[in-house]
Amino acid sequence: MGKKISPSKEEYLKAIYQLSEKTRLVRSIDLAVSLGVSKPSVNSAVTVLQEEGFVVKPLRGEICLTEKGEKQGQFITAKFQLIKQLLIQFCDVNEQTASEDACKMEHLISDETAFALKNMLNRREISSLHNQELKK
Repeated sequence: MGKKISPSKEEYLKAIYQLSEKTRLVRSIDLAVSLGVSKPSVNSAVTVLQEEGFVVKPLRGEICLTEKGEKQGQFITAKFQLIKQLLIQFCDVNEQTASEDACKMEHLISDETAFALKNMLNRREISSLHNQELKK
């Protein structure tokens, strides 16, 4: 996916991406509440994300992802969902713990590992569907 960004920036991008799925433009206060951080922390992080080309935030305006930011947010969210799904389905981890652990793990695994896990999950699902069809 390109140059590795910090876990903190990834969390902000994921939160902005998820909030922007509900409403195109994201307010700083909504982001602060979502992440449990102060509004000055949001402003500082958003400034850095804007300098790096992930978001656009006009003075006193709402936060909007750039194409680069949207792709990164989508990828981080997909990584999170993949890990959470694997923990729940194959490790019998409860949803709350799986969500908390996936949030930590998404920052640690490489893109290569994420794609390998996705391929493994897809193969397992296809194999499972095939076995169900054979039983009919």
